[in-house]
Amino acid sequence: MLETEPLTIDPAARNSSVGLKAYLDGVAAVVKRVPAAWVRCELHALKVSERFTRMEFIEVDSDGKQIAKVQGGCWPAVWHRIDEEFRGAGLALEAGSQVLVKLQSNLHPTFGFQIVVTDIDLTFALGDLNARMHSIRKHLQEAGIWNQNRSLPQPADFVRVSVIAPAGAAGLGDFRATADRLSSAGLAEFVYLEVPFQTRDAPARIVAALRDIYRSCSAEETRHCAVAIIRGGGASADLAWLVDQKLAEAICRMNVPVMTGIGHERDRNLLDEIACIPCDTPSKVVEHIRSTITRAALDGQRAQEAIRTHAAQIVNRHDTAIALARTAIDRDARETVRLAETTVRVTATALQPGARALLDNTQAAVTSARTAIDRHAQDTVRLAETTIRTTATGLEPGARAFLDETHAAVTAAMERTRAGSRQRRELAANAVHNLQRSMTRTVEAAIRPLELGTGKALSEIRTRLDAVPQSASDKVTRVHRQIADDAERSVRLLSEKITSLGQQAIQDAKRGLDDCQSAIAIIRERAETLHPRTVLAAGYTILRDQAGEPLTGIAAVRMADLVTAEMRDGTTQLRSTDQQGDKPE
Repeated sequence: MLETEPLTIDPAARNSSVGLKAYLDGVAAVVKRVPAAWVRCELHALKVSERFTRMEFIEVDSDGKQIAKVQGGCWPAVWHRIDEEFRGAGLALEAGSQVLVKLQSNLHPTFGFQIVVTDIDLTFALGDLNARMHSIRKHLQEAGIWNQNRSLPQPADFVRVSVIAPAGAAGLGDFRATADRLSSAGLAEFVYLEVPFQTRDAPARIVAALRDIYRSCSAEETRHCAVAIIRGGGASADLAWLVDQKLAEAICRMNVPVMTGIGHERDRNLLDEIACIPCDTPSKVVEHIRSTITRAALDGQRAQEAIRTHAAQIVNRHDTAIALARTAIDRDARETVRLAETTVRVTATALQPGARALLDNTQAAVTSARTAIDRHAQDTVRLAETTIRTTATGLEPGARAFLDETHAAVTAAMERTRAGSRQRRELAANAVHNLQRSMTRTVEAAIRPLELGTGKALSEIRTRLDAVPQSASDKVTRVHRQIADDAERSVRLLSEKITSLGQQAIQDAKRGLDDCQSAIAIIRERAETLHPRTVLAAGYTILRDQAGEPLTGIAAVRMADLVTAEMRDGTTQLRSTDQQGDKPE
């Protein structure tokens, strides 16, 4: 273990020591000889007061680690000068700003060491802001999204608009003065999202609001027509917070057009460069919405008039078509009837020779059949007579033999006994009677088939004779009935078609008229919101000449001797005092 010598104090030096103030005064004299210098650093803290504005500056390395820190500030006169310079350039000194500051070292025996700020370089701050903007532009262009939102089609009408703005700003009140009238008229819906624009977390909160809107636009019922980002008034220096890469990316990637009104007419910022519809002020944003709605209403009115004219043309065309169809139907019906009559005549004319020939042939056949029947009947009668004669001739020898035998038997019997003569006579009489009956049955059996065949033949001939004229008549009747049915069917189908076309045309005309009436009602409501008295109620002024005509330009105002100003609470008369070409007051 190393040993150290005890610390010894020279008594002479102890006797020659000085007080703290004297020592600090000596150090202060040395520090005061250090010249002022321009120092690059980060403004880490800022507290403005009436007596002294306190600041804290730091320096960090490439890894973000703090390697130096000093506290100081500036006097009120210096601070006011620096603040006015920055605000005039549209910038603001805030914690986190990179600055080039001129520092003067100072050591006070009571307050200790501190630095005094004598100036801050504005051009360095502008260069830092421009460098950030240039870096963001380059990143967006390399990512291929620089023109993504600007290339979206601008809305032809506004139905639902999301508005991102700080709460309670004066510009927001001007915006709502017109927006509320549009909402009350049912022309547009405005959804307000209150987000501060002048804090360090402003870009992140705006990005979060844009993401919510992006998700809600995926459904048609919650889809927005546009997003309006308005600052609502305030210092132009507050625009520096909106130079943020993530905020710029979110605006470029929005799936609906973005409208900006976050500065004054002279303040054009990075968000204006990437937005689909950049406007100077919140009033111009809402005026663009109002004018677009008005233009859509006028387009709707013109479309309504065009629909009404087109509907009238359609009705006229349908009426003309119906009249032509009726004329054509009447003509076709008459032509059909004429053709039917001609067809019937031709058919009847064509059928008459055939029917006559058929009747003549039938009559000849009947005559021939009757002749044949008569001949057949005569032949049958002759045959029957011959048969009878033949039968009688054939039976006569047998009968004679039988009679001879009977006579011999009778004679023999009479010879044997006279007592039985009466009985034998009766037996002989019965035998003769039976013989006669047998002969009669034989003749009738031979004649009956001939009579039956003749009756059937006559009956069939009569049936065919009756069927021939009836068949011809039935054919003619069927032809007439078919022609009449075809003509009636054609007329019925044409009538149903015309009725259907007429009903369809009437329904189309009624729907067109209903749409026209609805559009007229909407236009009347919109026109009421755009009436001059509504414009006056919003705080605008209408200038009129002595004849009461509106003055629309500065040249007309200069030429008028007396100008009447019409305002919300009354009118007053103005007289122009400037000369031609002078700057108007």
